Amino acid sequence: MTDKHAIFRAAFWLSGLSVLSKLLGFVREQAIAWRFGIGTEVDAYVAAMAVPQILAGIIGGLLATTFLPIYSEERARGRGATLSGTTFTASALLSLIASAATIAFAPQLVRLLVGNFPPAQQALTVQLLRVLAFGTLLMSLSQFLTILFNGHQSFLLPGLNPVIQNLIIVAALLAFVSTGILPLAWYTMAGMTIPVLLLIALAIYCRYPLLTRPNFADPAFTKVLILAAPMLLSALFGQAYIIVDRRLASGLDAGSLAALSFANRLVQLPLGIFITALATAVYPALTEFAAKGDKTNFGKTTSASLRGLLLLMLPATVGLIVLRYPVVRLAFERGYFDADATTKTAFAMAYYAVGLLGLSIGQVLVRAFYALQDTVTPVKVGIATTIVSIALAVTLVVPLAHGGLALATSLGALFSAGLSLYLLSTKLGRGKLRLGALVPKVVLASAAMGVATDLCLRLLAPFGDIIALGGAVGVGLGVYGLLLLVLKVEEVDQGINFVLRRLKLRRT
Repeated sequence: MTDKHAIFRAAFWLSGLSVLSKLLGFVREQAIAWRFGIGTEVDAYVAAMAVPQILAGIIGGLLATTFLPIYSEERARGRGATLSGTTFTASALLSLIASAATIAFAPQLVRLLVGNFPPAQQALTVQLLRVLAFGTLLMSLSQFLTILFNGHQSFLLPGLNPVIQNLIIVAALLAFVSTGILPLAWYTMAGMTIPVLLLIALAIYCRYPLLTRPNFADPAFTKVLILAAPMLLSALFGQAYIIVDRRLASGLDAGSLAALSFANRLVQLPLGIFITALATAVYPALTEFAAKGDKTNFGKTTSASLRGLLLLMLPATVGLIVLRYPVVRLAFERGYFDADATTKTAFAMAYYAVGLLGLSIGQVLVRAFYALQDTVTPVKVGIATTIVSIALAVTLVVPLAHGGLALATSLGALFSAGLSLYLLSTKLGRGKLRLGALVPKVVLASAAMGVATDLCLRLLAPFGDIIALGGAVGVGLGVYGLLLLVLKVEEVDQGINFVLRRLKLRRT
């Protein structure tokens, strides 16, 4: 898969799976909100989940990400099996040790992460964490297996992983009635375990080199570790911000962590629907171009991806800010999730939305650097971003409470994306990314869309959230599309010409 159209075909199918996964994810979040609201129990669950996520990001994320460029080189030389088995074994062993350590030191980890919780809430968090501890192992294995499948140009099977996970959790929440939040932790573990086992079985069936004899002295594996070493520092800095964020949130009103979590889920929807799929699909192609030294196609592919992100994510940002209240009400307001919970979640959602463009661009840019086997630049950017984000969080949490934490995350993402974009454009050569002329056009179109959307929302508000939201979205998209056409945006012209050609072929 080394051409732009193949990349976007893969992204299309991944987007379909992402839509299904996100829909099930929303049902899961709705079930949690309905059963528990945004009280102390959900705060404890969110805090407990953070620990295996942090550890898996450090262990599994680093090895899996640096594995693919070296694996592509090794496969091109007729090797790679030993590297795959060694990296899989190393990831499993390290994450297994981390999971066991989490159980042993759960009270200390909880005090570090959410030490401002009341004692009873800390005790509940410890209990939940001990159930969720082996999530580190499962998430690490899932990350490696996904990268391995992607390296063999197989995107569908690992794309089903979150679909199955969400389906299991939703089914369990709806099927079993229980008191307290502890059963949710067990459902979560079941949802993680089953897809990983299926991926392992499928990898063996497809004869991917997974269970080969490990060789920790393999020069290729040494190269993976060398590439991962500088990233470790960046990852530790990045996770330090999460710890600071959770620690500050634990000292705010009850439900602040839960409100942040629900708001973040909503803002992450555009990322999950297309952006993660695009970044996943483009990464193997970028590694191939980099391995061949093909800077021309590397630059074109990266540029096309970034231009697409700008066209999608800037209007999405504006739309989420303008429509935050009806979106949260329709998504969550039922059962124990009341109007106050909606207000608190919508407040955080507006600030999280500010960083949507930065988060999406960052996903592509970091993969571009990794494909070039440059792990030092993302480390420098990550460290700088963490310092900026922590300073912003400490400053903004006082006037804006949990909204300040969301805004600090967003501004950090924008800072990271801007710095990465500058450094990559310097590396590839000025003018290769071709974004300058597009930015003002998209900004103008998005601003006009926001005004039209807000006016329509106000006019239709008496008719209920569903009608108001649907009408506002329709009008906003119409205004945005029309302005892009008037401003002669290249991608819009290409899209129209493509449709016209297809229609002409069908008629003939």
